[in-house]
Amino acid sequence: MRHVWLLALAMTLCGCDATGVRAGSARSGDAAGRLTAVLAGDYDNHEQAKQGAASAGLAVPHLRETLRAVPGDGLWLWELRMVGKDATAQSSWLYRVAGDPNGRVTLTPFRAVDPAATAAVAASDHKFEFVAAQWAELAPCAMSGEWKAARFQAAANVAACSSLLPGLGEAAALLPLSLVLDGEMLTSTTFADQARGADARIEARRARWFSGWAAINGAGPRAKADSSDWHTHGDLHVSSEGGVVPIRWRDGAPSGYSLELERKTYAERKLSVLELNVIEDASGSVVDYVWASPDASAIGLNLGWLQAGLTAGTE
Repeated sequence: MRHVWLLALAMTLCGCDATGVRAGSARSGDAAGRLTAVLAGDYDNHEQAKQGAASAGLAVPHLRETLRAVPGDGLWLWELRMVGKDATAQSSWLYRVAGDPNGRVTLTPFRAVDPAATAAVAASDHKFEFVAAQWAELAPCAMSGEWKAARFQAAANVAACSSLLPGLGEAAALLPLSLVLDGEMLTSTTFADQARGADARIEARRARWFSGWAAINGAGPRAKADSSDWHTHGDLHVSSEGGVVPIRWRDGAPSGYSLELERKTYAERKLSVLELNVIEDASGSVVDYVWASPDASAIGLNLGWLQAGLTAGTE
């Protein structure tokens, strides 16, 4: 016991843990490493935007976001894109994620000086090399934050960051000013959100990707039970956050129907589900649907004239 007590005392005096690593250093690595371990993914605020469109208040923009690590010391790419009929705004920001000895994490954005640098980092082949001369560090817009239990929260100094706006152009509208990562939810704010009020937020959920098949009878909803005129497609790929795939005839022509996969909350029943909708393209209305647990790994339907099956996988 005496030797154990002396070891514990020595570790306390030197600030080390049982592995011999200084406690401050461990906190620094853990905080940044913990964030980068869970940050990557596709996020979409489909449900929030849909609820906002149905309310009498100011519409919430529909935003899709992708966060992924790129080659380099703590480098990440954050891509943001408005979606919808009239939405064209988009931006890409390179971030360096770093921790400090006190367990705080700083996310510092960089703007590409040369458009070619943006194209290089966004390329799917990931053959990217960070060249400092091609990027301008936007230190006043850095977000600083920390973990609180299972929730990470960080924010930038908005006043300081605003001083850079004149030189950033239209892309500045989608420059992140804050983020909260809590489980599957990524809540963020940008300069564009400020027009909706001080409390405006983008509440995006991490998307899950499903692949599968669909088969539609040539007679559509009027198909008879003995009809064998099936048009089958086995290459469906759709996001759980409002992803839509058109159902086509075997010659590629549109059938007039689409499948939509979405997470949906029925507040009055305190129920959250993964819902697969059959959409009539002409009217945009849901003609039928099925739902499953929000974390289901598969979902399917059989309406007689239309059948489909989707299984969770990778993008």
